[in-house]
Amino acid sequence: MILFLDTSALMKAYAKEEKSEEVRGALTEAKSSFVSLVTWAEMCAAFGLKERTQQITHAEVKAGLDRLGKEWPNFGKIAVDADLVTEAGYLALKFGLRAYDSVQLASAQRIHKQLGQNLLFCCFDKPLNAAATTLGIQVLGQ
Repeated sequence: MILFLDTSALMKAYAKEEKSEEVRGALTEAKSSFVSLVTWAEMCAAFGLKERTQQITHAEVKAGLDRLGKEWPNFGKIAVDADLVTEAGYLALKFGLRAYDSVQLASAQRIHKQLGQNLLFCCFDKPLNAAATTLGIQVLGQ
């Protein structure tokens, strides 16, 4: 299986959350894993939010980011270019998505067009999963 993870899914691999074991298992089983290039910024923002809201400690943020930094080169990255941003805008309009969610979906759609049915979309956002399913992208757990 080839996996595309949005930020909601990737965070589960680096911070203890509900469904963390499921994501870690999928990463272990995957032949390869892809993320959108914007995921790095989103992960840093998510770690910061978790620390500010006292969901995790500063030490846990540091450990999670250190591990992500070491493993980041292992992920295939979908570049964010003008064509992808344009497509993301249309997807945002079509599905009522937030901006970065539409970038994640456009990134998954790009790799799906290259790989076809071998791609599994790993995400924990219901509207984003519904949009991916409508586009014919297989969603983890569905």
